[in-house]
Amino acid sequence: MTSLVQYLHFFTQTPPEPPEDQLRLTSLLAGAITLAATAATLITTPALADPESKIDPAITSTGEHRVIVRVRQPAQVRSALAGAEGVRQDRRNVEATPPAEVADKLDFFVYRGTRAELEKVAEQQDVVSIRKDRLNEPSLAQSVPLIGADRAHRQGYTGKGTAIAILDSGIDNDHPAFGRRIAAQACFSATDPADGSTPLCPNGSQFQIGDGAANSETQACVKDAPQPQYGLCYHGTHVAGIAAGQATKDFPNPGVAPKAKIIAIQVFSRFDNSPYCGAAKSCVLAYDSSVLTGMAYANVLADQYDVASVNLSLGGGKYDAYCDEGDGADFKAEVDKLQAKGAATVVASGNNGFDASVSWPACVSNVVTVGATDKQDAVASFSNRGALIDLFAPGVSITAAISGNAYATLNGTSMASPHVAGSFALLRQKRAHATSDQLLDALKRTGKPIAYTSAGTQVTTPRIDVHAALRNRH
Repeated sequence: MTSLVQYLHFFTQTPPEPPEDQLRLTSLLAGAITLAATAATLITTPALADPESKIDPAITSTGEHRVIVRVRQPAQVRSALAGAEGVRQDRRNVEATPPAEVADKLDFFVYRGTRAELEKVAEQQDVVSIRKDRLNEPSLAQSVPLIGADRAHRQGYTGKGTAIAILDSGIDNDHPAFGRRIAAQACFSATDPADGSTPLCPNGSQFQIGDGAANSETQACVKDAPQPQYGLCYHGTHVAGIAAGQATKDFPNPGVAPKAKIIAIQVFSRFDNSPYCGAAKSCVLAYDSSVLTGMAYANVLADQYDVASVNLSLGGGKYDAYCDEGDGADFKAEVDKLQAKGAATVVASGNNGFDASVSWPACVSNVVTVGATDKQDAVASFSNRGALIDLFAPGVSITAAISGNAYATLNGTSMASPHVAGSFALLRQKRAHATSDQLLDALKRTGKPIAYTSAGTQVTTPRIDVHAALRNRH
């Protein structure tokens, strides 16, 4: 177990930095949309905005770029996609189509082309923006009592009747920590030969919905892993265990919301012999497009399962201000849709130790951005921090479930974020009609103030106390 913990500590706390032009490797499957039956010529209707202004400045004139092409609304995807295909009469530059129940909700498709080709795509009136499809990295025994969750459990608040969506690297389907509470599963795992990425879905494709779709113990997840018994996809199981694991005979300490349902969505892809993996032979990373597609599917399920929160323990890059108008624009739109259903999007701040910055997508203004503290309430050395952080939660030496029906102790803001996601489930159980902003406000007002210095300025951020938040009457 020691060697496993050391390896996972390294991988979770300080993952290798990807190349600058692909700062966010987020194995989130590429969310393409309905392919047109035949290639069409490029739509020539004059655009409402200058085509150049629609294109991400990071897209250079050198080589091809994998991008997310966003349109005004899902109904416009088909015609815009046909126009994009017509640029070079080649469907191979368009990402495959996800299942209809997701595709009909997406207002973007994934495309690969040169800068010149993308400029032609941008001429279409319905195209809003073209941005790089970057990649993202995967960013309890004592931590649950620390945030007051054990006292909440004794009062009957366990998350029962709610659900937490975990968008991560899958889940160990038969782990005793989850019992029969995995309510729904899906896999959106992009593949791109140019990047060396392959899908992790059990059926071998880029998309899968249904029982077992987010299985973290497939051959693709296990092959060539440094610890084969745990595989490359251990991260999602650990995150789910913190948010909603139940006590077992081998580990009597439950997660934050041990009776909440779990929606497990695999959004990572496998990379082999890739510069994105640093010194490792293989790794898992998530494309932005996969994450966005996973969020759209969580939105589809939000009413059926009363989703209280969507957890994203992943990210990359460095942002010292909100990114709503740039890299985060597509993401913010999906967060808005989830908020309208009452679901909070909870995001890890990142493990770079930035003094006054966070990673993407924690830079989006309407997410709940979570940094990590230790069990003495000191800010973890690896945790990103500063004015963009909403809450702190325990993220040092956190023990929870891991693939292989086992348990492990890890460090990272990846571990802090699910403490907050689980807390939203407890609060939702008590306050069924409250908005996610109202529940966040309760956590902020009742948390323990943690003071620290950020960019030379004194900053105070609350560390959650969910028991106090449940007692709060406002």
